[in-house]
Amino acid sequence: MAAIIYESGTLGTTGVAHGTTGGTNINPFVYAGVRFELTRPVVTSQVGGHFVAFTGGTFFGAIVKLDGPNDFPDSGNLSTPDVFGATTLTFPALSAETYGDLTLPLSPGWYALVFGSGLFGTNGWGASVRNAPDIGDPGFIAFQPNSGFDWSNYSVSDANGRYVVLGNVVPEPSVIGLTILGYVAFRLRQGIGPRKQRSV
Repeated sequence: MAAIIYESGTLGTTGVAHGTTGGTNINPFVYAGVRFELTRPVVTSQVGGHFVAFTGGTFFGAIVKLDGPNDFPDSGNLSTPDVFGATTLTFPALSAETYGDLTLPLSPGWYALVFGSGLFGTNGWGASVRNAPDIGDPGFIAFQPNSGFDWSNYSVSDANGRYVVLGNVVPEPSVIGLTILGYVAFRLRQGIGPRKQRSV
């Protein structure tokens, strides 16, 4: 069963309509996301968060490898090798947690989770709902394609979005080895060792 690998904020009230609460636009002209750090290897299963439709349609969620906590994606059209994968999501008419399947093995390090539209076959218009109290101090980022602006950090007023990575932590080989050794030692203490073949 998938667990929360990363979440930028606690889920706020769902079922709200576009324009009735604060939101960060997500469309072909605005991408939004957050940096996050992994300290253990994981395999992701889904990415998403709390979103709402404006005109509706589909949008993308992508995971990008970063060099550190202050780095940005290498490209605006997310075509460079630092983009590890992307998936398609659909904006809900009323705000809800929305996810798309994305299975990626990720090693420890820094990454960005980015949402937008106009790439990977998506064309929707919507928003990330800004009613999620931040967990810690998320490094929110944004990009405006064809505007002359490069990737940048969010202003404080654009915080409180909920972006989530689901998946599972990969057990370390040493942990697996110790578990096996412990099991074998337990069996030997119980006098349950390998059975010798009887001669006939």
